[in-house]
Amino acid sequence: MNSFFANDVLNRIKQIMSTQNIMNTPFSGVTVAKIREDILSIANAIEQEDNLLSFQLKAAKDNLFWSDNIGRSFIHPIVAGKIIFGLEYLVNKQQNQANDIWALIHPRIIKSSKKLYLDGSYTNAATDAFIEINERLKKLFMIISPGTSVLDGVALMNKMFSPNAPMLQLCDISTQTGEDKQKGLMMMSAGAILGLRNPKSHANSEIITKEEAMRRLMFASTLMYQIDEAVIYSNIAE
Repeated sequence: MNSFFANDVLNRIKQIMSTQNIMNTPFSGVTVAKIREDILSIANAIEQEDNLLSFQLKAAKDNLFWSDNIGRSFIHPIVAGKIIFGLEYLVNKQQNQANDIWALIHPRIIKSSKKLYLDGSYTNAATDAFIEINERLKKLFMIISPGTSVLDGVALMNKMFSPNAPMLQLCDISTQTGEDKQKGLMMMSAGAILGLRNPKSHANSEIITKEEAMRRLMFASTLMYQIDEAVIYSNIAE
């Protein structure tokens, strides 16, 4: 369920209820149908996660407007109040869930992507997370090997994390387990940069959903936290 949509519907109903002399203000059939349709969309979207609230919103939207004997439609303030209460509960619940998720995201990814994500720019939010990884590693490359031509993208990932003389070492690679972890970080980083850094440059521009964007941000955070570990293990001062 898109919290921005629920909040938009909530604000529209609040604005209607703040209209002077609202009980004597008729509404067009188009407006009535649109508001009912939007409430129904929200109710359908949350049916699995909150069946009771979904049921209450569906019932309330049918009673939100009443008609007089000449067919004019008026809003029912008590029912509007119930819908406002339900939507406020839903928006607050979703915001709390979002805050819990952000507690798991790496601070650098929050800086690069949170505002874009909250603004609904999901593709850009996800893309910028992997751009941030690439940019951080380019800066680390320059610290570790100053004066050397800086690599980019997959070549940079392979050079930085190669299990053979890595520039940035995650752990003790003298053991098979350590070597596997180092190689895994190299492969995950290279794959992420190759497949996720710039989907807009692909032949078919990619538009991703809110849920997919968050999955990518969490993956980017996992990589960024592993880079933190490697920086500490390699004793690099950023």
